[in-house]
Amino acid sequence: MIGRVAYSVDVRRLRWPGVALLGGGAVLAHLPSTVGLPCPLRMLTGVPCPFCGVTTSVRQLLGGHPLAAVDAAPLGLAVVALALMAATGMGPSRLRLPVLGWVAILLAEWIFELHRFHVL
Repeated sequence: MIGRVAYSVDVRRLRWPGVALLGGGAVLAHLPSTVGLPCPLRMLTGVPCPFCGVTTSVRQLLGGHPLAAVDAAPLGLAVVALALMAATGMGPSRLRLPVLGWVAILLAEWIFELHRFHVL
């Protein structure tokens, strides 16, 4: 039954957060230091969370380094694409995906991060 339950995201409500993410990422991409958010899970356990590397990925992508962005976290590319859709108003007004689809995306990203940090 949970496979049929869908979760939808109203992209229109993400307009200003999308603008903030794109602006902040563009500024961060041109700063000399590698400013990032520390991951509490990784700090406590040494195991990265599914979102480890997304800040680096956004920074690399908006700095003009798409391959480095993919190497850091493929989810970052999806985050930038969603932010662009929200900020420009282009694309669908709602993203609807079964809950298992969202779970599969996060699980795939987490497996990628576990492999990248040599946990797997």
